[in-house]
Amino acid sequence: MRAPNSDQIPLKKGTWSPEEDHKLIAYINRYGIWNWTQMPKAAGLSRSGKSCRLRWINYLRSNIRHGNFTKQEEETIINLHEMLGNGWSAIAARLPGRTDNEIKN
Repeated sequence: MRAPNSDQIPLKKGTWSPEEDHKLIAYINRYGIWNWTQMPKAAGLSRSGKSCRLRWINYLRSNIRHGNFTKQEEETIINLHEMLGNGWSAIAARLPGRTDNEIKN
């Protein structure tokens, strides 16, 4: 069951602004990750907890590698896909700094 939006404030959807990214990063750096459902309001964001969680996991964490895959990473992905199928999380676990979302896409 989904948690109701008790304040009835419309949640923002779509592209994140640099200001929103900064708010989320600053909040997590200061207080850590404790409850994705309640965190957006505490951080001053009009986003859903799911949106904040996905933004953090797929784009904002400091240990994420962005950009093109190396030749070695591509070969590893192809080999692991042959062994594991569409187990993107399992494949990502073997490529430090890469997310399952990035590998899948």
